[in-house]
Amino acid sequence: MKFHGSSRALCVGGKKMGQCQGTPVMANAGATNNVEIYGIPISSNVIPCVLFAQDRRCGGFVFKDMMKGELKTADYLAVNPWGKMPGMQDGSFCLAESGAILRYLANTYAIDAYGGFDPQERGNIDWQLDWIGTNFGKNFEDIWYPVAGFGPAPADQKAANANTVTNLGTFAGKFLRGKFLGGINLNIADYKFGTFVWYLDHPTIKAKTGFELPVRFKTYVRDFVNALSPESKKFLDAGKGFLDSKA
Repeated sequence: MKFHGSSRALCVGGKKMGQCQGTPVMANAGATNNVEIYGIPISSNVIPCVLFAQDRRCGGFVFKDMMKGELKTADYLAVNPWGKMPGMQDGSFCLAESGAILRYLANTYAIDAYGGFDPQERGNIDWQLDWIGTNFGKNFEDIWYPVAGFGPAPADQKAANANTVTNLGTFAGKFLRGKFLGGINLNIADYKFGTFVWYLDHPTIKAKTGFELPVRFKTYVRDFVNALSPESKKFLDAGKGFLDSKA
């Protein structure tokens, strides 16, 4: 099974995955252990990738000032021809979109955070990630974007708030049955979900929209932040300061 370039799936004894017994591992000959994640530090899509890379000691953040056109330079467009963020580079390999980056980082550097090689567990994590980016993305846009100044308020803020609480409740009933989506440890979907609900728990959000995160998710946010490395906790300061400025 090939993944890209020189990447290949291996298992104990060097046999190809699916042809052996035992625990497989995924090898990536192009991995540098020095991944660069590009973007701005307040982006809800950049933050999860940076936190995961820092926590797993496989990379870090590189600031790209969108106001100065740094997402439209030839060098950056070689990473992501759409000029969006986040972008990622691991040696000669480039990637974009937060979900794709999180999957790549886990597959290459921390397979345990992506369900190992259990197809059902990996399927559930994919479901969680896709739900956050699509289904819950609308809820996030209705609440965070107007406060941040990145989009208009919904026509009915109270209804939008209520829809968000209902949607979160359904998600929790399906997936949040332990401390984290990954059980006792963070999986890659936790990094994206944790970032979103951490932002929604900021006091300025409640003051400006009337939305208050339900208690179950306040507990989740506290546990999520506590599980991060010191470097990742520090990285959240930019997002916190940004919303502080919107009070």
